[in-house]
Amino acid sequence: MDEARRPGRPRDAARDDALLDAARQVLLRDGYAGLSMEKVATLAGVGKPTLYRRWPSKAALVADAVLHSFLASVPRSPSPGPHATGSQRLADWFRAYAASVGDPHHAAMVLALTAAAAESPHDAESLYRQHTRGQYESLVGHLRAGVASGEFRADADLEAVADALIGSVLYQLLTRTESAAPARAEHLLQLLLAGLRAPGGQD
Repeated sequence: MDEARRPGRPRDAARDDALLDAARQVLLRDGYAGLSMEKVATLAGVGKPTLYRRWPSKAALVADAVLHSFLASVPRSPSPGPHATGSQRLADWFRAYAASVGDPHHAAMVLALTAAAAESPHDAESLYRQHTRGQYESLVGHLRAGVASGEFRADADLEAVADALIGSVLYQLLTRTESAAPARAEHLLQLLLAGLRAPGGQD
């Protein structure tokens, strides 16, 4: 079992990784509803105080487990060619995001994160700040670049476009219609790009 930790003792990164791996295993086996701090501690071979010293709640633990599993795999900034248009940059980002969410392993992590956010408004705000905001801001950044280059309309509601793109993928995950997700996501992307293009903008 876990040894007492002296005040001020540095966190052990290897121990943290092992605990997060145990949390992911429990999530994949039992789902968010079936996950408990006790189950994770037992699987990791530590006492519950070890978990609570690092994560004050089940939702916080799940958030970090998801960060290390799913969100770390989604590219924050695709690497387009030097002459890539705003449309190409946006499409590359969104296709990478949709493909990662559609991966069965990652899907389980995203569902767990959604459940954690729904369980507590306080945790939902924390989860957004720590884990979702970066992805959202990256997407809005690509949209703003398209406006700055004159390709996208200056009067477009960029936040609404980002909501539609990210929300459509998550909705299909939550409604278990992932099999249709790639085609639907691509169709939505093309519709939004057509509406975003400024008159006389690049194709």
